Amino acid sequence: MVATDGSPTSEKAVETALGLKRLVPEAEVIVIHVSEMPPKTILEPGTERPHGLVALPDSTKANLTRESDEILERARAIADRSGFRVKFYKRSGDPASLIVQEAERLGCDLIVVGGRGAGGLEAFLGSVSSRVANRFRGSVLIVR
Repeated sequence: MVATDGSPTSEKAVETALGLKRLVPEAEVIVIHVSEMPPKTILEPGTERPHGLVALPDSTKANLTRESDEILERARAIADRSGFRVKFYKRSGDPASLIVQEAERLGCDLIVVGGRGAGGLEAFLGSVSSRVANRFRGSVLIVR
């Protein structure tokens, strides 16, 4: 499995995973993009749901979907150039948790991730790649 957030290093991770596929032709390559849900969104006073959940406006959902589609389309273009068949998954939520969860559910033995993602607060919050490396039971290849 290779995770992409659309950053240059995650696109390099896609290329790296496809390069590994050349070495191990029977390997399956799965590309996943996880849209991180924005923090609480204020719609208007009184719209907050129980447990602090807030319904996102349709325009925000549409923007997240469009961004995910664009990121996966760039990954698809890289895969198409390689000539390999690749599966694509799109999820939303906590990226590190969902990447690990999906990799385990699908029986993946390797996750390839970029070492520096699109998020700006990585140094403060901890990067997705390091959280994936700490949580996944299999091997993790961090591409720089």
